[in-house]
Amino acid sequence: MEHRQYHGQGYTLRCIRTDKFKTFSIALRFAGAFLPETLNARALLPEVLMGGTKKHPTREALQSRMDGLYGLSVSVGTDKLGCQSVVFVDLKSIEGTYLPGGASTLPEALDLLREILFEPKMIQGTFRKKTVAEEVRLLKEDFEAEYADKTETAYHRFMNLMFENELHRYRSKGIYETLDALTPEEITKAYRDLLETDEVTILAVGNFDFDELAREIAARFRFGTHAETLRWLDLEQPEVLTPRKVVESGEVAQAKINVGYRFDVRFGDETYYAAAVTNAIFGEFDHSKLFQVVREQHTLCYYINSLYDSNKGFISVMAGTDPDKAEQALSLIAGVLASLQNGEITDEELLLAKESLSKRIRQNADSPDRLATLDFMYNQIFGFGYSTERSLSAIAGVTKEMVAAMSRRIYLDTTYVLTGRDPR
Repeated sequence: MEHRQYHGQGYTLRCIRTDKFKTFSIALRFAGAFLPETLNARALLPEVLMGGTKKHPTREALQSRMDGLYGLSVSVGTDKLGCQSVVFVDLKSIEGTYLPGGASTLPEALDLLREILFEPKMIQGTFRKKTVAEEVRLLKEDFEAEYADKTETAYHRFMNLMFENELHRYRSKGIYETLDALTPEEITKAYRDLLETDEVTILAVGNFDFDELAREIAARFRFGTHAETLRWLDLEQPEVLTPRKVVESGEVAQAKINVGYRFDVRFGDETYYAAAVTNAIFGEFDHSKLFQVVREQHTLCYYINSLYDSNKGFISVMAGTDPDKAEQALSLIAGVLASLQNGEITDEELLLAKESLSKRIRQNADSPDRLATLDFMYNQIFGFGYSTERSLSAIAGVTKEMVAAMSRRIYLDTTYVLTGRDPR
């Protein structure tokens, strides 16, 4: 793969040339501040944009146009990266060399992308009330379906407790309680701000002529000037003097356990890969210590795993068990971490962790979407482009001593248990 970077009016274009795929991808990333007051507007904006354009005024008409371009697809959404809200618009289309006549599909694909971004269907300069109301309804239904899942409900309650005074308690998905108050005018303002003040990165993956691609994009896309300093890592980390434990009762057959640990190693740190291997040994996979000890040896949990959030610097453990076994499960979880901190790591555990992470890295190289996303993150945080080989080498260099040292930087913050038994 070959990388190249260009600067256009209000955007940075990063290109990855490869003939590995039969498709090409054009991915836009709009980065603005992650603020509670604009979460709902930025969460809904991408879907509102896909609701129709001036030329194709309905979602169905827009989809018909994409189908007519050999099944071109556009996916949209909003993510949270550090302290930034990132709206994404990702286009994927077949390479022209695989079509009859070999004609390039790039110009028409870029025309449609420009149409979606710059020519949305509006009435007197404002998004339609009907479109906004429909997207609000759909998002509320998604929230309500999530609330019906007790595992999800417990996890989000845990997150609100652990990060109650931090930005991390909010999600890019929005805030359910204030969705009904969202107006077309607020989404329209969010749209204007997106085009005029967000930092814009365009990521292209495919078998391109670099200079031709840069010219085609420069002819269609112009954005405003971004002046704000972006914060790609969430560095809020209050001192935890005493870990806290919250037990609540609810209509659940299983006790839902969530344990949160602060872990002051983040994406971009030189020890990041050692931290990733540490979590892989601790609980990320079914060969990890948590699964093997708590579920396999003691048959206590129906499920158990750990998640390392490297943009925030924390590890969470999720488990489901019988209500009367929750305390025993918590004791075993603490014991597994203690064993790591004492350096009780076998060669097999280290090998399996590295193999699982390396497999994921190789799979990333088989996805143009993942390559674009990783290249974006690595450039923003590390300051250089993503490399499969560099990542594999870093994983291979992690030792048991490094894992033990990393695990000693993990400390307990919040334990939350949702149980079907009255905790009194």
